[in-house]
Amino acid sequence: MRLVSLIATISVAVATAYVPPNMELPSSWTDVTQTQLTPLEFRSEAASALEGKDDVSEAACIDAASVIRQHSGSLGCIAFAVRRPGEDKPLDGFGLFGVVKEVGVDDPGLYDFYNDYFTYPLYKDESQTFYTALGTRKLAISTWNPIKMFRGMRNMSKRLSKKNISGNYKGEGIVQGGIIIFDAAGKARFAYREETGSEVPVEDIVAVVNELKKEGKSQSS
Repeated sequence: MRLVSLIATISVAVATAYVPPNMELPSSWTDVTQTQLTPLEFRSEAASALEGKDDVSEAACIDAASVIRQHSGSLGCIAFAVRRPGEDKPLDGFGLFGVVKEVGVDDPGLYDFYNDYFTYPLYKDESQTFYTALGTRKLAISTWNPIKMFRGMRNMSKRLSKKNISGNYKGEGIVQGGIIIFDAAGKARFAYREETGSEVPVEDIVAVVNELKKEGKSQSS
C-alpha cells in the first residue's frame, strides 16, 4: 500500500508540473527587461479633432523591467507581442499589457484594435526585442496546394468573422508575435509563439498560469 501511495503521489507531482511543449521559452530567448518601450496614448476621434493631434501619440520611453513591474498582479503578468493589430479580462492575479512593432503606419487600425479588442496598456517595441526573444519567426507558406491554401484562408476568415474581427494588410505583418508570461519577480517563465491560422491554446496558457499560482501559494504558506 505504501508503494502504491508513493507512486500516486509522484504521479500527481509530475502531472501538476507538466508544461505544454508549446509554452516553454524558446532556445532563442534573451532577457527583454533592459529594452526600452514607448507607452502609447490613445485619444478619441473627437479629442483628436479638437486638439489637432493624432489618435495615437507616444510618451517618454521606459525600460521593460519597469513596465513588467507596473503591470504585474500578485502572481505576475502576461505580455502580448502583437504581429499586426487588426479579449477577455486578465486572469486572476495577473496583469496584462501588449507590445506592437510600429506606429504611424495604420494608426486608425491601431486605435480600433485598442478600443475594440485589446483595452489594455500598449507599448511600442521599436527595437523588436520581444519579437527577437521569441525567435523572430516569420510567416511562411506551408503548402503550395491551391485547394489547401484556399481552405486555410477560408477557415481563418470564418474564425475572424465569427469573432467580429476585421483587419487589413497595412504595416509589417511578417514577423510573428506571441504571449509571454512573467512571474511575480518579473522573470519570463513561459512563452507561446504565434502559429498564424491557429487558435491561441487557451487551455495550455491556463495550465502554466495555474503552475505559477501554485508556486505563489507555496511561497506564501
